[in-house]
Amino acid sequence: MRSIKTIVIILFVIIALAFSVMYCYDRLMVDHIPPKIICDGAKLEVGVRASDLDLCKGLLATDDVDGDITDRIIVRRVSRLVGSNSAVVYYAVFDSASNFCTFTRNVYYTDYCQAKYSLSQPMIFNVGSRVTLVDRLTAYDVIDGDISSRIRLSAANISTTVEGDYPLTLQVTNSTGDTSVLALTVQIRNYTSRHPVIHLKEYLTYIEQGSVVSPEDFREWILSARESADGTPVDPEEITITGVVDTSRMGSYDVKFSYINKENLSYSVILTVVVQ
Repeated sequence: MRSIKTIVIILFVIIALAFSVMYCYDRLMVDHIPPKIICDGAKLEVGVRASDLDLCKGLLATDDVDGDITDRIIVRRVSRLVGSNSAVVYYAVFDSASNFCTFTRNVYYTDYCQAKYSLSQPMIFNVGSRVTLVDRLTAYDVIDGDISSRIRLSAANISTTVEGDYPLTLQVTNSTGDTSVLALTVQIRNYTSRHPVIHLKEYLTYIEQGSVVSPEDFREWILSARESADGTPVDPEEITITGVVDTSRMGSYDVKFSYINKENLSYSVILTVVVQ
């Protein structure tokens, strides 16, 4: 019986000694100190297509054992926009002992702009017809590319049974969470093949805030015009252009191109001008 107690005591001492040795080895020999990421403090300005290497500019990573480990810095993720052109970048770096540290800083995009729309056909629909967008309206984003499938209707009050001009508001959101809003005017008309026809190069354009423009400046947007669907061509100078574009305020404005033919039938088409 005494021998068993002695053996137990001896085993306990051995285990305690082994634990102490392992503990001391772990504390004294194993690296537990995490590395550090140091930033030079300069403002990080890059393009929206910047690589991870570009996003790591101005950063230095050091470790007490491994030394300079800047080349091990990884970009964990980039946040959604936190300003008109800025986001937060999240970094991490690991040393050879799997210790790590994290770091964050703001990135400012030098070429970012909100998604832009394109309109290839006029927003003109015959009375009683269905108003569609997919065949004429697209949206392009500098980060995500073509995001036409994300276009959503946010407001509309259109009666396709009564002729008139009706407001339509759309929005599209890119992967950064930035939403671009567009206001259009839908024209419900009873146009026939006997009515004049005016074709524009495009039916939506963007201009910078503060620009100086007049309706006459948009005459170059006329691609062609005819007295009727199969009628003789109309001189673009005979087209009446009306509308006011307030370039001091961002928003969407209608510039209307109109013509009355010899049968006293009128036609009008809208160019949407977006001040950005």
